[in-house]
Amino acid sequence: MQIKVMSNIKDVKRKMTKAQRAVIPKATYQSLNKTMARTYTFAVRKLTKATGIKQKELRQLISKHKASIRFQEASIVVRHKAPNLIRFNARENKKGVSATSWGHRKNYEGAFIANQGRTVFARKGQARLPLKSLYGAMPSRELLRQNIDKESATFGIKQFKIEFYRAVEYQLSRALK
Repeated sequence: MQIKVMSNIKDVKRKMTKAQRAVIPKATYQSLNKTMARTYTFAVRKLTKATGIKQKELRQLISKHKASIRFQEASIVVRHKAPNLIRFNARENKKGVSATSWGHRKNYEGAFIANQGRTVFARKGQARLPLKSLYGAMPSRELLRQNIDKESATFGIKQFKIEFYRAVEYQLSRALK
């Protein structure tokens, strides 16, 4: 997921004084980082509802990259990997394993939890081996399928405008002291 914010910063810079122009880079990276943090929270909440993964588990699959004065770009990266069913609140029952993947609870007959409670497996045939791991909803796919990426981008653009204005005001108040 990538959110790009294009603006008319060049036009705004022409109308500013030299002191005001010096404030723009710092205000930009600060507002990008705050916007990224809020957009990250927004996306995690939406993905939790879409996939059924707990927020704590989902945050391990999503990474944030902050902006700096030199590199003025912040990003949120959702790992393209389907997590094992154990991350979807899996519980063993008499028939197999029950997990909340794709937003609703489903029973997987014949499955079991092993590997010291870290993995849900099912047998491929009647024999004890081979085993296959069972996977749930892939957050990166659900991000696109349910248009969460577009919602997050829209949210991020609105948030950036608010944060940029605040950051410029704050930096100007500090520069004038």
